[in-house]
Amino acid sequence: MCKFFHDVPVAILALLIAFCIIPCKNALSQFTVTGDIDARTDYLHLHRIVSDSLNSRLFNLAGSAKIDVNFRHKKLDAYMSLEAQGSSGTSLFSTAKTGTWSANAYETWLKYQFTNKFSVQAGRIEISYEDEQFLQARTWDKLITSHNAMIAHWLEPDTGFMADLGFAANRFKGSGLVLNTDATANSYRYMGYLYMHRRLIDKKLNLTLSDILDGSDNGISRETLYGRNTFGLVAWLAWPDWDLSLSGYYQNGHITDGRRLSALYYSGYFGYQATGWLSLMLAYEHMSGDDLADTAEWAKTVHGFSMLYGDTRKDLGLSGMLNTFSRSNISPGLNNLYFKATFEIMDDFTVEANYHWFTLPHAYVRNIDPISLKPTLTKVTSSLFHEADMLLTYTPVKTLKLSLGFALIIPGRSLHAFNGWNFTGNHLISTGYLEIEFTPVLFHGSH
Repeated sequence: MCKFFHDVPVAILALLIAFCIIPCKNALSQFTVTGDIDARTDYLHLHRIVSDSLNSRLFNLAGSAKIDVNFRHKKLDAYMSLEAQGSSGTSLFSTAKTGTWSANAYETWLKYQFTNKFSVQAGRIEISYEDEQFLQARTWDKLITSHNAMIAHWLEPDTGFMADLGFAANRFKGSGLVLNTDATANSYRYMGYLYMHRRLIDKKLNLTLSDILDGSDNGISRETLYGRNTFGLVAWLAWPDWDLSLSGYYQNGHITDGRRLSALYYSGYFGYQATGWLSLMLAYEHMSGDDLADTAEWAKTVHGFSMLYGDTRKDLGLSGMLNTFSRSNISPGLNNLYFKATFEIMDDFTVEANYHWFTLPHAYVRNIDPISLKPTLTKVTSSLFHEADMLLTYTPVKTLKLSLGFALIIPGRSLHAFNGWNFTGNHLISTGYLEIEFTPVLFHGSH
């Protein structure tokens, strides 16, 4: 309990209380408290070579509870989000270490509106931008989406232009203190970024530019800071029945062991509204990687792309394993060709069907031998695995959402040598989950 309250900015908490009890004579103030309660169970039929909790088919139970407090007074907004989460079972789909509960201040910030276009926000803030693609999507496990940051916002609603300029600090020189909500996933020391978005051609064409520069040390020498820069462009064109999106990112600088970095990520998708109740999408994503057999090149330069602030998919199927690809600059790369169909059966009931084919640009994987703990290099086929999944969503009332997901996975032979997974004979593997989410408005008032 002491650790929990230590992580909540006392100043913001006191400010919220003060604004609630001080009468406002000349301006209207709003105070809202909402909740978010999630309960989830996963079924996994998985087998691994190494001995751990995934040796047999099993259930994983996970839960989270969150309280959001929002206060608005004149030009000032204050927001606080307190979250507790825990799990029991396997660690693959969990939000926290299995068998434990943790509590944290997920977001706590103040925002002041200087003009109708310019505002400044400071505190622990969720940073969420280009995350619509599969490998960037944030799902059940909200890894690394909140940062200790200060952000200057510029917004021109009439012209469709916005720009954010931000700076975040996660660790400080000479200190092992990690301030982020997930210390293992977000290890940067400092981060700065620029994000700009512009709408053109009667808002049918959207152009986005982003540039993220983060600096990290290698955990040993805190006198040396390694910089990594990610520059990206996204174009999205929309018409009444179809839309097209193309994106490209380049990443350079150095990784934390001092090697040079040169990596690419690009994606594209085409969406089509076939009828009022059926929408279709065809998409492709590519993350560059390393030919691990080319030891001379790999010794000086790495080409693996890191998705930075997406958390990878952990809500359905085996795709949670791809965290090692999309969260690290050390990987053989990854391709994802996929198709999605969404059926709106009723206003409150939808069915989503997906198919994915994951392949490796460089058909080598680097593993750690479970006995000797030494790295090994294995030649594999380019096809990693196929996945077909279905998601049913029912929303009987606005505050209640029920989700039922099921997936069938056909593993390629590459998985036999990947991270201890022991899939043989191309046997179908099944996983599924049931999730209940309740988001009530606990209090809403103004004075």
